[in-house]
Amino acid sequence: MDRKILEFTALLRRAGVRVSHTEAADCLRALSLTGLDRKTFYHTLAAALIKDQTNMLTFDKVFGFYFDPDFFGHREEALKRWPDLILPWREGRYAADDADRACTGSDPVLGEDQGRSTGFGHGQGLATAAVENFMQVIKIGDPGEMAQLVKRGVQSLGEIKDEDLQDTKNAIRQVKVFLEWNMGVSKLEQEARLNNDADFLDWQERLSQLEGMLYRELEKVLINRLGREALNTILDRENINELDFYSLSAPQTAEIKKKISKLAHKLATRLSFRQKMATRGKVDLQRTIRKSMTTGGVPISPAYRDRCPTRPEIVVLCDLSGSVKIFSEFMLQLIYSIQARFLHVRTFVFIDTPDEVTELMRNREIQEGVREIYNRAKFSKTAFSDYGEMFIDFCQKYLDVLNKKTTLIIVGDARNNYRREHQDYFQQMAGKVKKVIWLNPEPVQRWDREDSIMSVYGVFCSQVFECRNLRQLDVVARKLI
Repeated sequence: MDRKILEFTALLRRAGVRVSHTEAADCLRALSLTGLDRKTFYHTLAAALIKDQTNMLTFDKVFGFYFDPDFFGHREEALKRWPDLILPWREGRYAADDADRACTGSDPVLGEDQGRSTGFGHGQGLATAAVENFMQVIKIGDPGEMAQLVKRGVQSLGEIKDEDLQDTKNAIRQVKVFLEWNMGVSKLEQEARLNNDADFLDWQERLSQLEGMLYRELEKVLINRLGREALNTILDRENINELDFYSLSAPQTAEIKKKISKLAHKLATRLSFRQKMATRGKVDLQRTIRKSMTTGGVPISPAYRDRCPTRPEIVVLCDLSGSVKIFSEFMLQLIYSIQARFLHVRTFVFIDTPDEVTELMRNREIQEGVREIYNRAKFSKTAFSDYGEMFIDFCQKYLDVLNKKTTLIIVGDARNNYRREHQDYFQQMAGKVKKVIWLNPEPVQRWDREDSIMSVYGVFCSQVFECRNLRQLDVVARKLI
């Protein structure tokens, strides 16, 4: 059991959950007291290993993988002990009961001879047995029936391939085609409009739950068929600290928002720099006299008063164009949380013209503040990014907000849609502030490609950071504040 727990903690670390050796040892001691009843076992592990509630979704997924009887590591150990054991998984394909395969669409599709349904399934054609079965499962909401539907859907993929691991979304789409998912949803919507719209709210929740079950079942099958490579790939995708903001699922986006809120709270309560002994300024008489005792009372080396911690003055320019929309909304959440605690933070948004939104974000919940920005702010004239025109407008309207105490932060991908750069205006802005920081959510490899002009503006910046995942954002934010 000790080895299993240590393997489990290693998997948690791979998925981005911080677990120390001390916590693993505490977990083993706790298990010696609580026993191995599955429910108690689960809560013991969670209490000992998880210290951040935002990691519970990851913990649940890894727990479900590792402590499932079909997990490939446990099966390998079983085969070593009982080599004659006959298990369906040794046949090299996903074994399926013919009775379970009764729920199929009526029309043949390309790829059916390989056990794959490759159509898109967005139509609203005639109802089939698959549609009726799908709708019935959603209406009843029985967990057992939903689990059976999920298993039949994943079995419809036939032999699991490496392509399914690399593109799980495409595999899920094929499963949905098999289940006639989109046709079923369309018919549920029609039925709700005719009868009771309130029912569809419950059905939507079950649809979301069913989709999550589909992903979990597919991942479990991938792990059991493809082994350690699949496990490592899936755990890497689960590590939201390393995932690009553009590749996040809806649940992962919600978790990122929680983590960014915690990060913002930590940053807002930090001093801008540690209080330390000054090397110049006003003389501290008491410390100078005390220091002079080492030189016979002669004040050869004066001591100065410590530097006093200050709050930074920050001006943020945030690109809201479609190419960086997701990242910008995360940054707005971070700025919102910091702005609520700092006095000297002014926030501007832009696509091709800047508009100040500091007041729109004040004294509101973050989601309400973001909605107000999109509804009321005038940050676009043409709906296409134009950094050069934006810098011209900023210099004409807001140049007086910049001074030598200000840190100017630009959030954007520097994609200018092949328009004029007007870097002289940006140089003028950079000359008026203490420092300029540029946060680019694109990988460095894509800078200065196509319409990206990062190097044109980068020469006037104090620092330029790649900032495409939570880990990088955490590092950058701590350097800035």
